[in-house]
Amino acid sequence: MRLLDGWLVALLVLCLGVPAGIAIVGNIPAAERPAWNTAAARAIHSLSLMRTLLLALGAAFSISSASAADYFPLQQGNTWTYQNNRTGQSLTVSVGSPVVLNERVYHMLRGYLEQPLLVRINERKDLVQVDEETGREQTLTSFAPLDYTWWEAPSRICPQEGQTLERRGVHDGPAGPVQEVLEIKYRIFGCADVGTDSEQYAENIGMLRRINTSIIGPQRLDLVYARVGNIQIDARPHASFTVSVLSTQQSQDVTALLRLQTNSLLALKLLFATGQEYDVAVRDEKGNVIWKYSDGRFFTQAEHEISVIGGWSTTVQIPRSVLSGGNYAVQGWLTTAGPNPQFAATMPVTITDSSEDEPHL
Repeated sequence: MRLLDGWLVALLVLCLGVPAGIAIVGNIPAAERPAWNTAAARAIHSLSLMRTLLLALGAAFSISSASAADYFPLQQGNTWTYQNNRTGQSLTVSVGSPVVLNERVYHMLRGYLEQPLLVRINERKDLVQVDEETGREQTLTSFAPLDYTWWEAPSRICPQEGQTLERRGVHDGPAGPVQEVLEIKYRIFGCADVGTDSEQYAENIGMLRRINTSIIGPQRLDLVYARVGNIQIDARPHASFTVSVLSTQQSQDVTALLRLQTNSLLALKLLFATGQEYDVAVRDEKGNVIWKYSDGRFFTQAEHEISVIGGWSTTVQIPRSVLSGGNYAVQGWLTTAGPNPQFAATMPVTITDSSEDEPHL
């Protein structure tokens, strides 16, 4: 208890300052020192040491907190998919079933590097691989931030070293934005235009981005899909197709708006067997087709392809004469090649008896 009291006094002195009239004694011989209260004297005499210790503990806690985060969750079934949004190149990383070796649990990791590896997260929270024959472990990727320190990055295509940066970054890829991501930069030895340039990692998610060096320049692979435990991220390119029905006062016709939207910078390529690219049909309450855009129209019989980046839209005029009062369904679709349309949508419409009223959606 006396020792604890002494530390408490030291903490109070450290936080509140030294009371007036009390001097901090350094290397003064014991015989010449004032006869202070023993606990207080020891506490104050230890102030400088305590301050240094607290600063060291604070720094150590900061480093250990950063390295203690799980930047590569190893759980059977975890999977990550990355894609280059310009070239379409993709990479899939997956965690296999656990393997017990030397009383330690490892997982088979596929896709992270060129060859499958038996890996685990060690006590420092680094990703380590094991040699099945010798049982020797080696750090594969270090997540302990320490500027100006390079660590060997084994099992890559070419000899490389990595440096885990203390400064946190921002991930701005399809799965982002993600703040405070861990960044690792690499340097390559003995190879030109091949190897890893940098990576980004998020706590409890895993790798978010990898930039590889290539002869045509940096190639960026961004996370577009992940299943990590109960967490699922899906930022893969996709497209949506909608049909909207409009009416204007200037015309008695009803306007059907067909719209295709994509979330990728990659072109969505659509193949058509003829010159026709879309169609619209109107069905009554019994499901009968009472009007169809393509009826009576002629299209070239030449196969062709279009590329859609961002979006595509067109309008079709439906004669009001075919729509008396009642409920209808307006169907629209793209007439892509194949037995079934890739993109289709239906919009319910109610037409009132008054010609001045607009359709009710």
